[in-house]
Amino acid sequence: MDEMKSQHEATHQLLQNLIARFGPAQAQNVQDHVPTRPVCGSPTPSIPPSSAGRKKVSLKPSFPPEFSGDRTSGKAFLTSCQTYIRLCPEAFEDDSTKIVWATSYMKSGPATRWATREFKQEAKVGRLRFIDWDDFEDEFRKDFMPLDAEAAAINVLETTAYFQGKRSVDDYLDQFRDLIYDSGYTDPKTVVVKFCRGLDRRISTALAGMAYGRPSDSDSEAWFRLAVRMDQNRAADEAFHVAHRQTFIPTPATSRPPVVSRPVLPSAPAARFAHSNLTPGNPVLMDIDGARKTKTTPDTCRHCGKTGHWAKDCELHFDVRYMDTDEIERELENKFAAKDVASTEPPVEEEEELSVEDFVSHSG
Repeated sequence: MDEMKSQHEATHQLLQNLIARFGPAQAQNVQDHVPTRPVCGSPTPSIPPSSAGRKKVSLKPSFPPEFSGDRTSGKAFLTSCQTYIRLCPEAFEDDSTKIVWATSYMKSGPATRWATREFKQEAKVGRLRFIDWDDFEDEFRKDFMPLDAEAAAINVLETTAYFQGKRSVDDYLDQFRDLIYDSGYTDPKTVVVKFCRGLDRRISTALAGMAYGRPSDSDSEAWFRLAVRMDQNRAADEAFHVAHRQTFIPTPATSRPPVVSRPVLPSAPAARFAHSNLTPGNPVLMDIDGARKTKTTPDTCRHCGKTGHWAKDCELHFDVRYMDTDEIERELENKFAAKDVASTEPPVEEEEELSVEDFVSHSG
């Protein structure tokens, strides 16, 4: 302990000598940064934050876009000018500088002609006709913004033009907020009714059927958040089902055997009219059933598909592989009936031998 105490005193003495060499100003700066050992039971001294070494950050806001005089974008242009002036007030000496700076962005359309008239008026009188920046804003709103935005917004809210349709609730809510702001509606119940009226049928029905957690009719923001959350849940549910919907792919075990294609036989030539040239005394007969006719099929056997004979004369008439269901059932009924008849007949003592010629004649 004595050795540590002596080292501490030597270090302190060396530090004091260095401070004395730096001079009064630097010594004060060094003393501010020298940590002192707190005494037990005494409060820890607070060190004020120093701003030395910090670099001042200069803001660089974006410039306003070029304005052509379109009334639908007049509000956005004026807001952009106001934002720049507020962030960089040191760049403008007076209101006249602000007005000329904002007018410099009117480079096309009716805005250019409006700025030209203002500068011509200044050349005649010697000053701009605007008293200050507020006067410029009022004139700008009259000339480049909707004349009666409140009446226009109310008219839209009284129709179905603002309804959600196929849009998301977020997009619908953005337009709805603008319409409410322009219309001047302040009653929260009116806002809630208008909002729910324009929602998608599925979302509005779900909101109306809520038994618990229904927001108050005077809290429009709660209704907005609830509708957005329900729309997001619905979209997530639809995406989940679409992702898990798979197309059936036949496996080798369930696939059908390949179908052997039959040779396509030439079709019969199309029937022609008796006369194709229309004359006053020889009119062309109308083919009323022409639209109902299909392609003529060749005279083929429905058993084997070959031409030259009918099904009743087919050599494979008794081949079960070429019989349909009705023919098989009919053949079985005939066999069973013949068997019943044979069982009821008395036995024959001597059975006459049949020749092949007799069998052929009987079968024919």
